Amino acid sequence: MFEWFSKQFTNPEIVALVLGARFLSYFLYAALTAAAVGVRSRLTALSLGLSVLSVVLTVLTLHPSGLPNSASYIDILIHFILPVVAGYAVYAQPSNRRWIGFSLLLVSTFFFLTVLLVLYGEGP
Repeated sequence: MFEWFSKQFTNPEIVALVLGARFLSYFLYAALTAAAVGVRSRLTALSLGLSVLSVVLTVLTLHPSGLPNSASYIDILIHFILPVVAGYAVYAQPSNRRWIGFSLLLVSTFFFLTVLLVLYGEGP
């Protein structure tokens, strides 16, 4: 099942496109958090900071002379923390539009988790 998927990661354009979509979803989590609790909130700062940290970690982990592959565990942890922060923000200030946005982003989170596991080689 993962064979076709992992072969696609030899093409740098596809890797860049998928990673760009993943980073976009992270910043959409930050925007959702900001919409729920405000731009100057600590939760928004946390969400935005974790998004930037994930981008930096991904680039440095994938770079040949960058961080060791063990740094990918922090990136995967961030991948789980961002939905928790956004979910708490939406729970604190709920609206139907925020819940729908959160639900759609949560689906993308599971897809990108699969991508992360294949990309970093951390899967079973």
